[in-house]
Amino acid sequence: MKKWIEITAFLVVIAGLSGCSNRSQAKSEPLDEKAQIQYQFASEAYEKGDLIPALSSTLEALKTSPHNPEAKNLLGLIYFRQRKYAEAEQAFLGAIASDSHRSEFHNNLGTLYYEMKAYDKALKSLQQALVNPLYMYPERIHNNLGLVNEALGRLEEAKSNYLESIRLRKDFYLPYQNLGKLYLDEGNKERAKVMLSEAVKNCVDCAEPRYHLGILLKEKSLTEAMKLFKQGAQLDPNGYYGRLCRDNLTMNSENR
Repeated sequence: MKKWIEITAFLVVIAGLSGCSNRSQAKSEPLDEKAQIQYQFASEAYEKGDLIPALSSTLEALKTSPHNPEAKNLLGLIYFRQRKYAEAEQAFLGAIASDSHRSEFHNNLGTLYYEMKAYDKALKSLQQALVNPLYMYPERIHNNLGLVNEALGRLEEAKSNYLESIRLRKDFYLPYQNLGKLYLDEGNKERAKVMLSEAVKNCVDCAEPRYHLGILLKEKSLTEAMKLFKQGAQLDPNGYYGRLCRDNLTMNSENR
């Protein structure tokens, strides 16, 4: 499983819950005072994972400001978390219709298409996200493009995407992790070790890269692997990779 930001899924999803585009189109509209209150409450509820009140307040905000792109985007994010993909798609398309220059809207639509396994659509949306030269986080888009190209079997293109993401931001752990896993799948253990080690270094609170690096190292250095599994279990006590780390700790302890 590859890690997303903001949503429990596979890619980097960009919330875009505040701020305005500097090139809004005619259909875009600001929130009125009442809608702004509803939107702010919805944003805070979404960040806490309280999706039902977040949805209710977002829909209220859209009653008086139906073309506001931030509210449309938030609606899409909520539906995405609820796995209501058709509704999420319409919401993201609505956000783009109101402001087509917002890279995060195209990224989120591309992320949704990836989850739906509509990879060609995902590729098109993510490429559109890179059109705006002023976008502040292009490394996230390149990482996502890597995942889509990997799903399409275009492994060399995927590697190029991950490397470009790393070039743009040296401390962004996701492309290191994804490239390390790709090298691991190809049997290139040395390159995988380098990339997964960088992922661990650049994400001090992430269990997933510690799990993968531990699995890679345990044949030659069980002590180092156990250290990584222990860290992963502590960092993610209730999550998927935390459980895998605990399972390996138990199994390897019994075999020692």
